[in-house]
Amino acid sequence: MPDLQATLSFARKDFALDLDIGIPADGITALLGPSGCGKSTLLRLLAGLETPHQGHIRHGDRIWLDRAMDINLAPRHRRVGFMFQDYALFPHLSVARNIAFGLRRGVDKAACVRFWLDRLSLRPLAERKPSALSGGQRQRVALARALAAEPQVLLLDEPFSAVDFSLRQELRLMFQEAVADAGIPVVLVTHDLEDVRQVADRVGVMIDGQLRRLGPAEDVFARPGDAEVARVLGWPNTLAVQAWERDTARGAWGQVAASLDPLMRPPEVIAIHPDGPTPTSGQGLPVEVTRVTDMGGYHALLCRLADRSPLRIHLPKSSPVPRPGSSARLAIPRECVIPLRERSTAPNLTYPNPRHA
Repeated sequence: MPDLQATLSFARKDFALDLDIGIPADGITALLGPSGCGKSTLLRLLAGLETPHQGHIRHGDRIWLDRAMDINLAPRHRRVGFMFQDYALFPHLSVARNIAFGLRRGVDKAACVRFWLDRLSLRPLAERKPSALSGGQRQRVALARALAAEPQVLLLDEPFSAVDFSLRQELRLMFQEAVADAGIPVVLVTHDLEDVRQVADRVGVMIDGQLRRLGPAEDVFARPGDAEVARVLGWPNTLAVQAWERDTARGAWGQVAASLDPLMRPPEVIAIHPDGPTPTSGQGLPVEVTRVTDMGGYHALLCRLADRSPLRIHLPKSSPVPRPGSSARLAIPRECVIPLRERSTAPNLTYPNPRHA
């Protein structure tokens, strides 16, 4: 199946989106970002529910949108499966009839509905109306309806947000299995890092209407590129640096030594990796221990630094653990200190840029 490529510029009051994105036709691409960054707007632009002021969208060799050529296919001609945050099921239709809605002409509707009822374990619910379903059941119906129409692209907006925490793991696995064989571009918008870690093959980070990072999930989480992206990805312990003295970063929070690239301008931010710092009786970073949590394989220490900034570290079960409310000093190995720019000057993309593909 072909890839999906888009270059889009869109603006409305107090908001602008300007980005390039390429989404391959294998695996799941997840988009993360703070509220209002444009994630859902991007999905609506791809689906044809919004029109950009400039740009183009291409699915393989087929042009969906080209403002310069006055091409703008209607949503129904793009053959996009769109799973909305509230699932948008028809309340007056049964589960089976919701799945059957929108099936293409010539398809054996009864056989198709039976297949998806079985695939997503919905057969006992086939005659129920959406009002008689739980959140997880409605989510499965919405996914079955989206996939039954054999879309060329699947777009999902916060699909697990209305589902109880206890059901999310089961539904994530079911979702992965359901789309694994589709062989189409799949874009998942979410704010939940666990959704991304468990189902995404690639991760894109959006901030202020721009795609700031895009690449394989493991690479993006390990190398966010800058501090703004790192915070979106849940990196703890990002600290502003007020001054550098050779290889020592100083701030109102204290000071630590780091390994710097001598050819680069000193960074404005450091991150301290939670795995590696240890309590010490010698010189170290002063902290106040506020909470100790047993995480099963390790202890998580929540601390406050001199300026009241939070710091989280992880200690092996075999290590001595300071008491909550006590003062301590932490030895911070250099390899645990990651220098970061506050903001990158250009997007950090590891998938081909559509403008140059």
